[in-house]
Amino acid sequence: MKVKKLMIELIGTILGAFIMAIAVSLFLLPNQLSSGGIAGIATITYYLLNLPMGIMIIAINVPLFILAIFKIGKSFFFKSMIGTITLSIFIDFLDKLQPLTNDRFLACIYGGIIIGLRNSNSS
Repeated sequence: MKVKKLMIELIGTILGAFIMAIAVSLFLLPNQLSSGGIAGIATITYYLLNLPMGIMIIAINVPLFILAIFKIGKSFFFKSMIGTITLSIFIDFLDKLQPLTNDRFLACIYGGIIIGLRNSNSS
């Protein structure tokens, strides 16, 4: 039973990362919009330093992962690593696709809705 619960959690984490990557790569990033948190910081560095966003997400999260191992536990660390790595891979993969809109207002609306779907999925 524990393995089944873990698999469901991992599938949910990967699905949430994919949904977030769609919003970021196909709506927000091409229209120079940023989301909040680490992805937002990575977006800023993407435009300032021209570094791949997925790599920046992982690099920024490394200190947080180290802290998480000691403060929160290995289970949380493992799940967070899976989510961050899959998000980074999906963002860098989807970044090669054409944006779905070049209208900033629509990109903001659609990106926000999709990120909201991801948040309701991971709750």
